[in-house]
Amino acid sequence: PDYIQIIISPGNHDAVRRAEPQPTFSEDIVKEIEQNGRGNIHFTGSPCNLLIEGLRVLTYHGTSLDSVIASIPGMSYSEPEKPMVELLKRRHLSPIYGDNPIVPEARDYMVIDQVPDIMVMGHIHKNGYANYNGTAVINSGTWQDRTDFQRQQGHIPSPCLMPIYNLRYSRLDLVNFRGNGE
Repeated sequence: PDYIQIIISPGNHDAVRRAEPQPTFSEDIVKEIEQNGRGNIHFTGSPCNLLIEGLRVLTYHGTSLDSVIASIPGMSYSEPEKPMVELLKRRHLSPIYGDNPIVPEARDYMVIDQVPDIMVMGHIHKNGYANYNGTAVINSGTWQDRTDFQRQQGHIPSPCLMPIYNLRYSRLDLVNFRGNGE
């Protein structure tokens, strides 16, 4: 519906540079998607700070979660909210130097300057939720089923479970689009 605003930001498989921060999609891609939209689609880079209904929302694809999981004991792909909390604690979206390419710029766009009310990522392909010092931490999961690569790595995604964060009640609900009770 027109009243739902859609925010699209790039990730590691998209047609933008691999190094972070990632810019928004090219004008050609934006035009292609917008021609099928209803004026309710917004394109951002990754990371991006948004103000939605008075709440600070930090969106980031989450590529650096791989290095956080590999480097900090107790982290795993089955609980993506835990490495996300570690990024909040460190106030940086890519705190481990060398594992994740970062574009050298005058300003470090990976620094978390202001503590967000909501932090959203998706790279891990697994739903995960937490509340850390008043910040709702949400890993959105994926629409894609388990791939051969994920099987080789031992990753178990949670496809077709869409998290919806209720701003009025600060509550997260899941909508299951699989329809088969999984």
